[in-house]
Amino acid sequence: MKIAEFVQNFKDKKVMNSKVAPDAVQKYIEKELEIKTYIPFNKKREIAEMIVAQNIRQVDGIKKYDNINGYVALVVASIAIHTNLEFGTDPVADYDLLAESGLLSQIIAEFKGSHDEIDIILKMALDMELEDNNVSALIGRFLNKISGVLDNVSEVVKENFENFNPDDPLGADFKKEDLAKLSSFLNKYSK
Repeated sequence: MKIAEFVQNFKDKKVMNSKVAPDAVQKYIEKELEIKTYIPFNKKREIAEMIVAQNIRQVDGIKKYDNINGYVALVVASIAIHTNLEFGTDPVADYDLLAESGLLSQIIAEFKGSHDEIDIILKMALDMELEDNNVSALIGRFLNKISGVLDNVSEVVKENFENFNPDDPLGADFKKEDLAKLSSFLNKYSK
Protein backbone atom coordinates (compact mmCIF):
# COMPACT_ATOMS: atom_id res chain seq x y z
CA MET A 1 0.00 0.00 0.00
CA LYS A 2 1.34 3.43 -0.93
CA ILE A 3 2.00 5.75 1.99
CA ALA A 4 -0.08 8.59 0.55
CA GLU A 5 -3.04 6.21 0.22
CA PHE A 6 -2.56 4.88 3.77
CA VAL A 7 -2.41 8.38 5.26
CA GLN A 8 -5.42 9.56 3.24
CA ASN A 9 -7.44 6.53 4.45
CA PHE A 10 -6.44 7.35 8.02
CA LYS A 11 -7.60 10.95 7.62
CA ASP A 12 -10.83 9.97 5.84
CA LYS A 13 -11.77 7.58 8.65
CA LYS A 14 -10.91 10.26 11.24
CA VAL A 15 -9.21 7.73 13.48
CA MET A 16 -8.31 9.28 16.84
CA ASN A 17 -7.37 8.08 20.27
CA SER A 18 -9.99 9.01 22.86
CA LYS A 19 -11.07 8.15 26.37
CA VAL A 20 -13.40 5.52 24.95
CA ALA A 21 -10.78 4.14 22.52
CA PRO A 22 -7.32 5.08 23.87
CA ASP A 23 -5.56 2.78 21.39
CA ALA A 24 -7.68 3.45 18.28
CA VAL A 25 -4.68 4.53 16.17
CA GLN A 26 -2.67 1.45 17.16
CA LYS A 27 -5.62 -0.84 16.33
CA TYR A 28 -6.04 0.93 12.96
CA ILE A 29 -2.35 0.40 12.17
CA GLU A 30 -2.46 -3.26 13.21
CA LYS A 31 -5.62 -3.83 11.12
CA GLU A 32 -4.44 -2.01 7.98
CA LEU A 33 -0.76 -3.01 7.85
CA GLU A 34 1.09 -6.29 7.63
CA ILE A 35 3.72 -5.83 10.33
CA LYS A 36 6.80 -7.99 10.86
CA THR A 37 8.14 -7.55 14.37
CA TYR A 38 11.41 -9.38 13.67
CA ILE A 39 13.84 -9.22 10.76
CA PRO A 40 16.82 -11.65 10.56
CA PHE A 41 20.14 -10.26 11.75
CA ASN A 42 21.90 -10.60 8.37
CA LYS A 43 19.15 -8.55 6.72
CA LYS A 44 19.52 -5.85 9.41
CA ARG A 45 23.27 -5.79 8.85
CA GLU A 46 22.76 -5.50 5.09
CA ILE A 47 20.42 -2.54 5.61
CA ALA A 48 22.87 -0.83 8.00
CA GLU A 49 25.84 -1.29 5.65
CA MET A 50 23.78 -0.01 2.69
CA ILE A 51 22.80 3.14 4.62
CA VAL A 52 26.42 3.79 5.60
CA ALA A 53 27.69 3.24 2.04
CA GLN A 54 25.07 5.60 0.58
CA ASN A 55 25.82 8.40 3.03
CA ILE A 56 29.65 8.41 3.18
CA ARG A 57 31.74 10.82 1.14
CA GLN A 58 35.45 11.68 1.13
CA VAL A 59 36.55 15.25 1.84
CA ASP A 60 40.31 15.86 1.72
CA GLY A 61 41.01 12.20 2.41
CA ILE A 62 38.68 12.08 5.41
CA LYS A 63 35.42 10.13 5.36
CA LYS A 64 32.33 12.14 6.33
CA TYR A 65 28.90 10.70 7.11
CA ASP A 66 25.68 12.61 6.39
CA ASN A 67 23.76 11.98 9.64
CA ILE A 68 20.58 13.67 8.42
CA ASN A 69 20.22 11.56 5.28
CA GLY A 70 21.33 8.55 7.32
CA TYR A 71 18.49 9.09 9.80
CA VAL A 72 15.85 9.40 7.07
CA ALA A 73 17.30 6.34 5.30
CA LEU A 74 17.10 4.34 8.55
CA VAL A 75 13.44 5.26 9.11
CA VAL A 76 12.49 4.62 5.48
CA ALA A 77 14.33 1.28 5.32
CA SER A 78 12.94 0.20 8.68
CA ILE A 79 9.34 0.93 7.72
CA ALA A 80 9.79 -0.65 4.28
CA ILE A 81 11.27 -3.86 5.69
CA HIS A 82 8.81 -4.22 8.61
CA THR A 83 5.54 -3.29 6.87
CA ASN A 84 3.74 -3.54 3.56
CA LEU A 85 3.93 0.25 3.10
CA GLU A 86 5.55 1.42 -0.13
CA PHE A 87 7.53 4.62 -0.42
CA GLY A 88 7.15 6.66 -3.60
CA THR A 89 9.84 8.45 -5.59
CA ASP A 90 10.28 11.08 -2.86
CA PRO A 91 10.82 9.20 0.43
CA VAL A 92 11.23 12.47 2.37
CA ALA A 93 7.75 13.62 1.27
CA ASP A 94 6.33 10.24 2.40
CA TYR A 95 8.25 10.57 5.68
CA ASP A 96 6.66 14.00 6.15
CA LEU A 97 3.16 12.62 5.43
CA LEU A 98 3.58 9.97 8.11
CA ALA A 99 5.09 12.41 10.62
CA GLU A 100 2.48 15.12 10.02
CA SER A 101 -0.37 12.67 10.50
CA GLY A 102 1.15 11.38 13.73
CA LEU A 103 1.51 7.89 12.29
CA LEU A 104 5.30 7.74 11.99
CA SER A 105 6.13 7.12 15.64
CA GLN A 106 3.08 4.90 16.09
CA ILE A 107 4.09 2.67 13.17
CA ILE A 108 7.69 2.39 14.41
CA ALA A 109 6.37 1.56 17.90
CA GLU A 110 4.92 -1.64 16.40
CA PHE A 111 8.43 -3.00 15.71
CA LYS A 112 10.54 -0.72 17.93
CA GLY A 113 12.84 -3.45 19.26
CA SER A 114 13.84 -4.56 15.78
CA HIS A 115 14.15 -0.93 14.59
CA ASP A 116 16.42 -0.11 17.55
CA GLU A 117 18.60 -3.11 16.75
CA ILE A 118 19.07 -1.86 13.17
CA ASP A 119 20.06 1.52 14.61
CA ILE A 120 22.67 -0.15 16.86
CA ILE A 121 24.06 -2.17 13.95
CA LEU A 122 24.12 1.02 11.86
CA LYS A 123 26.24 2.78 14.50
CA MET A 124 28.63 -0.20 14.57
CA ALA A 125 28.91 -0.27 10.77
CA LEU A 126 29.54 3.47 10.77
CA ASP A 127 32.25 3.15 13.43
CA MET A 128 33.98 0.49 11.32
CA GLU A 129 33.76 2.65 8.19
CA LEU A 130 35.10 5.75 9.93
CA GLU A 131 37.85 3.88 11.78
CA ASP A 132 40.40 5.13 9.23
CA ASN A 133 39.64 8.72 10.26
CA ASN A 134 41.24 8.49 13.70
CA VAL A 135 44.30 10.66 14.35
CA SER A 136 46.75 7.74 14.53
CA ALA A 137 45.65 6.44 11.13
CA LEU A 138 45.85 9.91 9.56
CA ILE A 139 49.34 10.51 11.03
CA GLY A 140 50.43 7.05 9.88
CA ARG A 141 49.28 7.76 6.31
CA PHE A 142 51.06 11.14 6.39
CA LEU A 143 54.29 9.59 7.66
CA ASN A 144 54.13 6.86 5.01
CA LYS A 145 53.84 9.52 2.29
CA ILE A 146 56.74 11.52 3.77
CA SER A 147 58.80 8.35 4.01
CA GLY A 148 58.18 7.66 0.31
CA VAL A 149 59.28 11.18 -0.63
CA LEU A 150 62.42 10.90 1.52
CA ASP A 151 63.26 7.55 -0.11
CA ASN A 152 63.10 9.22 -3.52
CA VAL A 153 65.28 12.15 -2.38
CA SER A 154 67.86 9.81 -0.84
CA GLU A 155 68.08 7.88 -4.13
CA VAL A 156 68.77 11.10 -6.07
CA VAL A 157 71.39 12.24 -3.53
CA LYS A 158 73.02 8.80 -3.57
CA GLU A 159 73.25 8.79 -7.38
CA ASN A 160 74.75 12.31 -7.38
CA PHE A 161 77.39 11.44 -4.76
CA GLU A 162 78.34 8.28 -6.61
CA ASN A 163 79.15 10.43 -9.66
CA PHE A 164 80.92 13.17 -7.64
CA ASN A 165 84.60 13.78 -8.43
CA PRO A 166 86.33 15.84 -5.71
CA ASP A 167 89.07 16.85 -8.21
CA ASP A 168 86.48 18.36 -10.52
CA PRO A 169 83.55 19.47 -8.26
CA LEU A 170 81.69 21.32 -11.02
CA GLY A 171 81.72 18.37 -13.41
CA ALA A 172 83.69 17.46 -16.51
CA ASP A 173 81.44 19.52 -18.81
CA PHE A 174 81.93 22.72 -16.82
CA LYS A 175 84.52 25.06 -18.40
CA LYS A 176 86.59 27.74 -16.67
CA GLU A 177 85.08 30.44 -18.92
CA ASP A 178 81.60 29.34 -17.65
CA LEU A 179 82.84 29.94 -14.10
CA ALA A 180 84.05 33.44 -15.10
CA LYS A 181 80.66 34.26 -16.67
CA LEU A 182 78.82 32.99 -13.58
CA SER A 183 81.10 35.02 -11.28
CA SER A 184 80.57 38.16 -13.40
CA PHE A 185 76.79 37.65 -13.39
CA LEU A 186 76.67 37.21 -9.61
CA ASN A 187 78.88 40.24 -9.01
CA LYS A 188 76.68 42.37 -11.24
CA TYR A 189 73.45 41.61 -9.32
CA SER A 190 74.85 41.37 -5.81
CA LYS A 191 75.56 45.11 -5.52
